[in-house]
Amino acid sequence: TFIQFDGIYKNSDVWINGQHLGKRWYGYVSFHYDLTPHIRWDGPNVLAVRVDNSSQTCRWYSGSGIYRHVWLTIVDKLHVGHWGTCVATPSVSADLATVRIKTLIRNEYDKLKPCTLTTEIIAADGRTVATSRSIEHIPAGGEFEFIQSLQLSQPTLWSVDTPTLHFAKTTVKTANKVVDDYVTPFGIRTTEWDSDYGLSINGQHVLLKGVCIHHDLGCLGAAFHNRALERRLEVLKSMGCNAIRTSHNPPAPELLDMCDRLG
Repeated sequence: TFIQFDGIYKNSDVWINGQHLGKRWYGYVSFHYDLTPHIRWDGPNVLAVRVDNSSQTCRWYSGSGIYRHVWLTIVDKLHVGHWGTCVATPSVSADLATVRIKTLIRNEYDKLKPCTLTTEIIAADGRTVATSRSIEHIPAGGEFEFIQSLQLSQPTLWSVDTPTLHFAKTTVKTANKVVDDYVTPFGIRTTEWDSDYGLSINGQHVLLKGVCIHHDLGCLGAAFHNRALERRLEVLKSMGCNAIRTSHNPPAPELLDMCDRLG
């Protein structure tokens, strides 16, 4: 059982049932703790968060407290690691694309476990366009990184004008039983930087038209609201913007997902 905080401003301490889980300085980076060793299964559990914003802070409006989403995740002892998938597209053309996926699987059982990892590539219309299956025995308390390569014929490419996403659906099985699944959105594209032409995506020159934005949402303050941020990005996109500098810290994770989807 894990708890993830997408942002606490600032200098937070977290406890569960009186057990100190850790301290996170500053306040813009997502972080998580494993609650499992400290959970009471036969009674209530108390989670406490202390925020210290007493010292001198930023030159912009920072807000304070738990201002982004908090996620509670319960997984099997055999599971995809936290942020455990990495998708890359090392070779892309209009005819064929290679999708390379690294998946970290953790075994927190006290014995060796057989693990079957199946990865399906799902197109935007819901079709499964490629599948890979791998088998490994993972030792007790250990982990294993699967590396799978899949080929897609005539792929639909991602670009700022047509931001088509695909989805890598990861399924973990042991003893013929599904114990975990995970979905990772991604775009099939190549990126190149050149001193003469700047950025190219899929071999096409892209002129960056960017803005700087802070994490707060104007009169709504620092507290994160999905629709407020989505509307901001839609307005920026409508005026021709295709790049954002997140001044001056990591943004809410949802901003990256929305940019992937909106181009």
